[in-house]
Amino acid sequence: MAPPDKFTDELMVAIHEGTAYVRVCDRGSFKISKNLKDFGISAIDEGVRRIVVDLSECVGMDSTFMGVLAGLALRLRKLPDGELYVVNLSSRTRGLLATLGLDQLVKPCMTMETPEEFKPVLEGVSRMRSVENSGESRRETAETMLEAHECLVEISPDNVLRFKDVLSFLREDLNKSGENTNGDT
Repeated sequence: MAPPDKFTDELMVAIHEGTAYVRVCDRGSFKISKNLKDFGISAIDEGVRRIVVDLSECVGMDSTFMGVLAGLALRLRKLPDGELYVVNLSSRTRGLLATLGLDQLVKPCMTMETPEEFKPVLEGVSRMRSVENSGESRRETAETMLEAHECLVEISPDNVLRFKDVLSFLREDLNKSGENTNGDT
């Protein structure tokens, strides 16, 4: 029997005065990436032009999660005053962003450098609600992963070689699941 996952990857979210806030608890992983994407797109569609992602309780991020951040940042960049802030970065999480080129796309803020205007919501956890896991299908997870990695490749040429095999695998997996018609996708 496999040991239980010791991480409870979770998103806490709020929209306050035209800014969307996201707190990542435990890990920013593929498990919560679709939830982040759905919340971010919904907030942008409702008129939000700033998203603040708080990593004060985040121990690490995977490439899918960072690809979703990149996708949201790219979407916001197309809008007047659109910005994605990643705040309360540790040296480790800052390094992860830099490795994939996200530090050039988002507004990174180390711990103790978070803009004052964001602190009332970030410190008032009671204003935030937990996002329930959407229970997406294997196919939806693969689609989110593919889109996220395509965004990473779009933002940095270095990521092409880094994720070439991942992209091939995900595309092949999606093609196979598209052929599956018994509902197990």
